[in-house]
Amino acid sequence: MTNYEKDQLDKAIEEQNAEFQARKAREAAVRKNHQMDILRQMNDKDRLQRMFLQEKMYEDRAAKLAELEYQRRIDMDKT
Repeated sequence: MTNYEKDQLDKAIEEQNAEFQARKAREAAVRKNHQMDILRQMNDKDRLQRMFLQEKMYEDRAAKLAELEYQRRIDMDKT
C-alpha cells in the first residue's frame, strides 16, 4: 500500500467519522426538540385543565350563592 492510498483511506475515514458525528448531533437535536414539543403540549393541556376547573369552581360558587340568596328571600317572605 502506498502512502497516497493510505492518505486517501485516512481522509475517507475522517470524512465518514465527521459525517457520522454530524448525523448523531442532528438526531440528538431532533429528539430534544420532540421532547420539548411534548412537554409544551403537556403544559398547555395542564393549563387548560386548570382554567376549566377554575371556571367550573367559579360557576359552582355563583350557583351556591344564588341558591343561598334565594333561600334567604324565601325565609324573609315567611316572616
